[in-house]
Amino acid sequence: MSVPKGKRKKSRFEVFHNMQIIQKELVKHLMQDFGITRIADLGEAQFLDLKFERIINLCGDIVGDIHRANAMYVTTMLEYDQRRLYQDEAIANCFVLKQELQSIIDVITGLNLNKYKTSIELIEKEIHLIKSWRKSDIRLKKKIK
Repeated sequence: MSVPKGKRKKSRFEVFHNMQIIQKELVKHLMQDFGITRIADLGEAQFLDLKFERIINLCGDIVGDIHRANAMYVTTMLEYDQRRLYQDEAIANCFVLKQELQSIIDVITGLNLNKYKTSIELIEKEIHLIKSWRKSDIRLKKKIK
């Protein structure tokens, strides 16, 4: 027995949901300067401003890539390849995002590393979710061949 279409719950696409959590978490931490207790000089402040802007842009790029990939209705191999490219871009940007956070850890002293650990674990989860999504798309490829 099936549930009528009008009474079905909207399913939650975990890739989107997790990325929203990451974005919210990072923005919240950025607004609190990731728990930095002191900034030694103007150079560190400028470095952080650049890194924070880069992190926000990367989050936007990841969300955009995920949305573009999900919005594609794959009917040809060209569309499949394009969707896969967007998924690959999202994964690559997740790795770049992790590297940006790591560079802040390497350069700035007096950080609350627990905040970074949580963010990096969420990014790792996002990478895993996108890779799983990409892997599940193989059945699409078999249908269009």
